[in-house]
Amino acid sequence: MATESNGAYEITWEAKPLGFSIVMDTTGRNAYVSSIQKTQNLDKGLKLAAQIIAINGENVKGLKHQDILGKIKGARLPMVLKFQPRSFANEKRQNQAPQEEEEEEEDNSPPPGLLFGGAVHSAKNRVNGMFELVTNEQLHGRHIWQRRDEEKDPIILYWYPAKDLGHETNENIWMIARRSKINSEQGYACCKQDIEFPHQITEKWWVYESNVGTFAECTLEIAAKVSTNESGLNDEN
Repeated sequence: MATESNGAYEITWEAKPLGFSIVMDTTGRNAYVSSIQKTQNLDKGLKLAAQIIAINGENVKGLKHQDILGKIKGARLPMVLKFQPRSFANEKRQNQAPQEEEEEEEDNSPPPGLLFGGAVHSAKNRVNGMFELVTNEQLHGRHIWQRRDEEKDPIILYWYPAKDLGHETNENIWMIARRSKINSEQGYACCKQDIEFPHQITEKWWVYESNVGTFAECTLEIAAKVSTNESGLNDEN
C-alpha cells in the first residue's frame, strides 16, 4: 500500500463483498469508514474514520453519499478505492470549499457522531470507533458522547474541567474513559484543550498505552459531524 505525502492511500479489492461500512456527514455528503467487518481489510491498511476520495481514479470528494454508494456498488473489479485520513490536529483541511468552511463555523450544534481512528494497538478497541451524542445528558455543563459497542460499562467522551474537581493535571481536558471512571485520572485518551466541542480540537491527543503504562502523544483521525446511520458494503452487489 503506497502512501502519499498527505497521508492518502489506495487499496484494491479483487472481489466483493468489501467487508466494511461507511457513514455520511451531516450534510448528506461524503463517505467515511465507520466499521470494518473483514480482518483482511485491516491487513491491507484500511483505517476507521478515513474518507473515500476516489473510486477507480474518479474523484468523489464532496459528492452526495448515496451517489458514492452507487458508484462503489456499480464499479468494475478490481476496484481501487483511495482514502484520505481525517485528522483535526493542526489540519488545514485541504481542498475544502469556502462554503463548507462557513457552514462549519456557523453551526454551533453538537455533532451527532464523532468517528475516531488511529489509536495505538493497545487502545484501539477502546478509542477507535463511533461515538454517538447522548441527547438527554450533559456532564459539567457540556455534551457527552458514548461509544457504540456492547460494553456493560460504557465508554464515553466527556469534558473533565480542572475547576472544582482538583484533578492532578490541573488542566481542562476532553477525556475518553469508562463511565464508572469519570472524574478520575483513569482513561483511555485525553486532550488538554479548552474548547466547546471535540470536533473543534486542534491539539494532539494523548492515548494510554497499556504495555508501557503511560500516555503517549497520538494524532487521532477524527471524522467529525457525521451521521450515525451506516451504509454496509457487505453484500455481493
